[in-house]
Amino acid sequence: MRVLSWRLGIRPSNTRIPFKYGKASLTECPQALLELVLEIQGNVIRGYAADCLPPLWFDKSEDRGFGEQIEDMLDVITIAASALSDFGVIESVGEAVRVLWSTPGLSGRPQLLTSFGHSMAERCLIDALCRKSNCSFRKILSTGALYGDFVTELNARGHKRNISPWQHDHSSERIAVRHTVGLGDPLSNSEQQLDDGISDGLPATLEDHLRHNGIRYLKVKIGNRGLEDIQRLMAIWRVCELTAGWKISFTLDGNEQYSSIEEFEEFWSQLRSIPELRMFTDNVIAVEQPLNRMVALDETATSGLREFSSVVPVIIDESDAAKDDCWQALCLGYSGTSSKACKGVTKALINRQLIAECQNEQEERQFLVTGEDLCCVGVVALQTDLALVSVMGLTHVERNGHHYHSGLNYLSRGCYEEIIQQHGDLYQLVNGVPALKIEQGSLCVRTVNENGFGFSVDPRFDTYELIRYGE
Repeated sequence: MRVLSWRLGIRPSNTRIPFKYGKASLTECPQALLELVLEIQGNVIRGYAADCLPPLWFDKSEDRGFGEQIEDMLDVITIAASALSDFGVIESVGEAVRVLWSTPGLSGRPQLLTSFGHSMAERCLIDALCRKSNCSFRKILSTGALYGDFVTELNARGHKRNISPWQHDHSSERIAVRHTVGLGDPLSNSEQQLDDGISDGLPATLEDHLRHNGIRYLKVKIGNRGLEDIQRLMAIWRVCELTAGWKISFTLDGNEQYSSIEEFEEFWSQLRSIPELRMFTDNVIAVEQPLNRMVALDETATSGLREFSSVVPVIIDESDAAKDDCWQALCLGYSGTSSKACKGVTKALINRQLIAECQNEQEERQFLVTGEDLCCVGVVALQTDLALVSVMGLTHVERNGHHYHSGLNYLSRGCYEEIIQQHGDLYQLVNGVPALKIEQGSLCVRTVNENGFGFSVDPRFDTYELIRYGE
């Protein structure tokens, strides 16, 4: 196969509730759509990938404004698409990934940002191959048609390991939603924190999501704010007790706000010393990325990690930037990593296989991969990510795009009917707009599992503003 041309478009979107993570507060966010036109065995096939362009996540450099960060994200997508276009004939996804991994990113910018650009091009290729074969992602992956005998070497601190991407189909028809509780999200209906202007018919508070959607998993964000974090967690737990009893499991997102494991362990000890939070801490599945990415893979900052991870698993997220980073984290004592399509599909599949092999070798130690979100929304970005976590056999996944956006209202209204027709198990109309259908705390992903790389609708590139293209 070879890339004949590509084009990149964007559409605006606005959040219904500000999304506060770390030092960022997201109120508006461009949605990007990349189209690669490929020749595959004499046929011209289009492949698509989409994602939001959030500030201060891929790159937390405070010296670059929102507009500059948007341009950086568009630039890395452009670099990746151009690299595949310039390469010529590509034999497989494995070869394409090697080309992308060897393609330099933006000078002086983080590897995580570069990996985002790679992931967009990579997702387009996989989508096109699914379309060419009229085959679902789970089937084309499990038959070996994507990677075959592709093997890569991981190298961390002198420890080398050869690994192939995960190529099994462990998908199921339903995946539980792990609902995000952001730093500024309204918790109870009685707090009256919401703007009266929110009238889209969708749940808005934590209490709403627990009651109406039956949520049983939560991802809770903290910010190294001492007493403020503790009071926030106590308020969250009170809502959970009143609304859902003790049936909630949690992941705790440290948002890179701690400088060492020792510092985070002090906070954890505080939590454990509070009787009212004992049930909360007993039900924490994992702690996600507590350390700043600049020190998260440093031996000094992670001193004591292996012992602490035996008490509660600690995983990386933002630090999972390059293909070796999960392996390096495991060597340091972390329990695993997060899966996000925006960080790379092949990298996620390599990490999933790595975790499975490590667990088989060391039964006494807990290893895990969690499914995480980047405020992604349908149809393309959300469903591609769901197809990925489904085939890896993850039983719950963080979803927050539906919480911070009013359904798919950023899309052209002309798309709505097709979305409901093709993916009525996943979406329902709420006030005339397609919105995620969460029932008893989970999503039905039957059509995601059955259709290409998660979606069968036309992304309608012509409804996006064309900003970059190449041949």
